[in-house]
Amino acid sequence: MTDTTYDKRENYIDWITIFLLIGNSANPFFYRSVETITCSFIFLFVLSFFKKERQVRLNKYFYIYMGLLVTLQGVQAMESHLFPLKTFFGEYLRIGFAVLAITMLGQRFFEMFVRFVYVFAIISLCFYIPSLLIKGFAPFMIKNVASHTLAPFVNNYEGLYVNRENIIIFNFGQIDLHRNSGFYWEPGTHGGFLLLAMFLNLFCRKEALGSRYNKIFLLTILTTLSTTTYIAVFFVILVYLKEFFLRRPALSIFILLALAASSFLLYNNLEFLNKKINKQIEYSNKGLPGESRFNSLLVDIKSLSEHPLIGTGRNIEMKFGKNFYNVGAREMHRNNGLGVLLSTYGVIFFCLWLVLLYKTFYIAVSDKVNALMGVLLILIIGFSEDYFFKIFFIALVLYCGVTFVPVNVRKKSRKMQLGIGVSQ
Repeated sequence: MTDTTYDKRENYIDWITIFLLIGNSANPFFYRSVETITCSFIFLFVLSFFKKERQVRLNKYFYIYMGLLVTLQGVQAMESHLFPLKTFFGEYLRIGFAVLAITMLGQRFFEMFVRFVYVFAIISLCFYIPSLLIKGFAPFMIKNVASHTLAPFVNNYEGLYVNRENIIIFNFGQIDLHRNSGFYWEPGTHGGFLLLAMFLNLFCRKEALGSRYNKIFLLTILTTLSTTTYIAVFFVILVYLKEFFLRRPALSIFILLALAASSFLLYNNLEFLNKKINKQIEYSNKGLPGESRFNSLLVDIKSLSEHPLIGTGRNIEMKFGKNFYNVGAREMHRNNGLGVLLSTYGVIFFCLWLVLLYKTFYIAVSDKVNALMGVLLILIIGFSEDYFFKIFFIALVLYCGVTFVPVNVRKKSRKMQLGIGVSQ
């Protein structure tokens, strides 16, 4: 087998790996059932035997993460007198999936992520633009294609979000509102992945803001019509231009004032933007967590105040009690990712999560300030989406917990084991 053929095979496997990693994190066909995730994990595990040998080891960060997680789950089980086996299995399956994907992708993890988001941003535009221009295009695709690609192992006709408009490579959900969901469960999620990819493209791959990749990211971000995404994209651009601003303080103040004025004008003139924000504020006063990110956060903080150190756990019965089946779907639904993370495992786990996330970003961008900005970006996009127990974001946190042994170190170690090392 030639090196070229082998490299192509490696590349194909990397694309399959990143597809399954993100698919089981954000695509309605995959992530909605533990059975689909299990099948994907088994397939990925078999595929790992065809990868080039890569020596890896789990380091102290991984063991600290797992040690704290297992301890918290044990305490939660004793506190609630429950041992939710399926919930625990699902949690460890996702962690195992994340670690397996990291070891298979290795140092190409960030590169493949950016490339994946870029390719599927283009694919999303290929469906989104015809949906806007051709009146019957989206209904035709939903009726004739999406009806055959419903998520397996789940009820696609009941629940808060049923996702019957998904054709796997593109989700037509909210297309009637002229919003682009792309490969993901909704437009805000699409925006979150685009923002993270753009951030890594700027600070990990070191591409200019006007590069081909970033132009596609920015164009696709516009099509999401996501309030949080629009706010966060300004943050990313400001971080990118921070050196420029620091060298020109007077101009920086002028630009910031202009941005503030522009934001005010956009808020007043873009109907979808001000209506959406006003609706969120209105819903936050009604006590319905599922209707508002703000109220969802408040409800989760209330739960956190009752269990600040150990949290409430992932299991629905742990969170809402034995009569959880009498609680309405919108009362149980949580759509603020920060609140969900805090209330689930408490303050100590949240602090560890932040530290590990920072260390992963530092590995990616090799700059302390930009690594901190990466963490802040995740917190911003996490305000409106429940990302953090999805497999990709577990992988993002645990990437720093996997050490890749350099090739020259492995060779030297092997020689020493064979007695070929240089004598003292």
